[in-house]
Amino acid sequence: MELEPADDIGKLSADACEVLLRIAAEHAASPCTADSAERLRPEFLCRAEQLLALEELLHTGMLELRQKVWGERLYQIPQQQYPLILRSFWTGCPQVQVEGAVRVEHAACSELAGELFQGLLFIAQEGLPLTSKGVIHKKQLGRLAGRLSIPEESLALLESSAGHQSYALPVTLIIDLLSVLGLITRDNSGYGVDRPMLQRWLALTAQEMTDTLYTLVISRYGAPLPEEQHFRHLLSAAEFKTDEWFAVEPVLSWMRQNGLAGEQSVPGAAGTGSDSGLKQASLAWIRLLAAFGWCELGSSAEGAECFRWKARKPQLTRHSLGITPQHQEGAEEADTNPETASSSPSIASHSQAILDSAAEAQDTVLSPQRPVAAEAACSPLPQASASASPGFIVQPDFEVLVPPEVAYTVRWTLAGCAELLHHEDLWSFRLTRERLEAAADQGFAPGEVISWLNAHAAGGLPEQVILALRQWARAIGRTELAEVLLLSCAGEQEGEIIAAHPRLQDIVTRIGPLHFIVRPEAAGQLRKELAAAGLAPSVRAGDLNGAAGQQQLFELSGPDDPALRYELPAAAGERGLLGTGPSPKLLPLDRGGRLMLELPGEEAVPQMWFNQWRQYHVTTAQKVMEQALSWGIKVRLSYGGKAADFIPERISGRPWKVRGILLLPGTETAEETELAAEDWQEIQLLHPLKHRNSSSAEAGGYVMIR
Repeated sequence: MELEPADDIGKLSADACEVLLRIAAEHAASPCTADSAERLRPEFLCRAEQLLALEELLHTGMLELRQKVWGERLYQIPQQQYPLILRSFWTGCPQVQVEGAVRVEHAACSELAGELFQGLLFIAQEGLPLTSKGVIHKKQLGRLAGRLSIPEESLALLESSAGHQSYALPVTLIIDLLSVLGLITRDNSGYGVDRPMLQRWLALTAQEMTDTLYTLVISRYGAPLPEEQHFRHLLSAAEFKTDEWFAVEPVLSWMRQNGLAGEQSVPGAAGTGSDSGLKQASLAWIRLLAAFGWCELGSSAEGAECFRWKARKPQLTRHSLGITPQHQEGAEEADTNPETASSSPSIASHSQAILDSAAEAQDTVLSPQRPVAAEAACSPLPQASASASPGFIVQPDFEVLVPPEVAYTVRWTLAGCAELLHHEDLWSFRLTRERLEAAADQGFAPGEVISWLNAHAAGGLPEQVILALRQWARAIGRTELAEVLLLSCAGEQEGEIIAAHPRLQDIVTRIGPLHFIVRPEAAGQLRKELAAAGLAPSVRAGDLNGAAGQQQLFELSGPDDPALRYELPAAAGERGLLGTGPSPKLLPLDRGGRLMLELPGEEAVPQMWFNQWRQYHVTTAQKVMEQALSWGIKVRLSYGGKAADFIPERISGRPWKVRGILLLPGTETAEETELAAEDWQEIQLLHPLKHRNSSSAEAGGYVMIR
């Protein structure tokens, strides 16, 4: 293990660094009890110095303090700090590339962002209602599952956290993620799309979506075992480059050698079968990443497991890491980075080839020699500006090809007026009469939709597509279904009274002996008049002053429309179907205050015990040592003719003895020993705050001798 702290960790004291290192190795980003922290106390630190180190880590944000319901306090490394700590303390994880042919065992599926898009689209268009028992209707479950392409067998890691849920794992995953992201909300009737959050989410780039999802996935769906957390974050390192195969076993061997493979790991051991559980969990994690379209699992010619990241490798977000990436000089640099490009070269070149061929086709279709329909000539369509972002490609057969660089806001609007066929690398839609009618139901005039399509299509719409769209548009809107407010009477007598009422003539229209259509804006006045006439309605259903219209989830917008920045909603980890329940309460801390240490009864202890290095009577020497044990602090005593520090751990009587850790000067060894009062001459209490960062505190290389 090499210790190369990053800047934030480099500012910590040596004591705090050693305590943090041991907690990180043992617990990763999982909670750590006070007893466990005490067990991990470095041999050269007394209890008081350990408490000061923990306080320093809390003040600097390297640890959080949480509390269970019954009052037990827990230390925990924040998720956003853990990758930084892992990278700072443990360097040199091997990246062994696999030479020769590799057989792909689990290929990358469609990307998770696309699967979420498909789930959102289904809920927006068809809804996700709940039964009276609060579960999703089986019919809708089956239809949603049919839209998703995530293989269920690759989601084995989710089975334990799915609990009692009877939904298929791909459906459970998508609903869980959409809920955690705040993109859908649940009420008594079912799940619905949260429009403001949806708009902010769609404004993200594909890479930003992937990074946000990866930050959630790596902390939410992996097992909380520390060794598995270590493995997941080690694989995220930038040294594992995209499109290159790397062996899995060297990473596991390095973890064993550095004490990161759990209790069963032995530093320096080869580790063949004792940690097979970690290996199986690691392979299951890679299979999960493959199911999300980010990674692939394969085997070399010798049968060794290996993996490779795909072109759009997910990165833990800057917010989650608590740092700013080095490559942030400008947007242009970020776009040219091959590891963070929005699409692979093969996809980009393929989409460009399609774009070029489509442009040639447009030159032929819209040439001056071809006649143009009269309605097209009288209402020219807008063309996309040269500075606009890349557009989609509309083929003469009504298929719409969407290259990876097209913004998600454009894709969502396109999904409102076209049928989504394929959502992997190169998305495709199809323009249909049914989807044009659906856009009209959302409140968009067919002419507006056609104009939007033409403005965002690279090279515009083919002429035959325009003609067909306009022909479909002529048949839309010739009739209209409208919701009305209906007044029903119990009998013909009531109907005659209402029909003859002088003040209701302009409010109601009779459509039958017992029924009247009511002007919605006059519903309040009608109620008053009916009540005065002794005909008050028995039930008030809904909003009588006007029913709320259908939520408009699709907009004729483009990628440059302003939108608020997307952020994960508060308490995101407690939402969804796969959550483990609320986390222990996070306790507030005063991070600006000075480190404090209380020694109970310090004012009653002679100050000379702190200030003077001297020899005492045996009885007094025993009292000095007993006071040090009570406070959990060190003493400095003369041993073998030299000054040494001693940490008392236990005192026994008859005869009086003290057992503890002797820090031998100049040897960097910590020896467990037992002393009698006659075994030393001079003695002095060491106040932890005054002697902090002394030579003994800075010596982090002590070796325990028993």
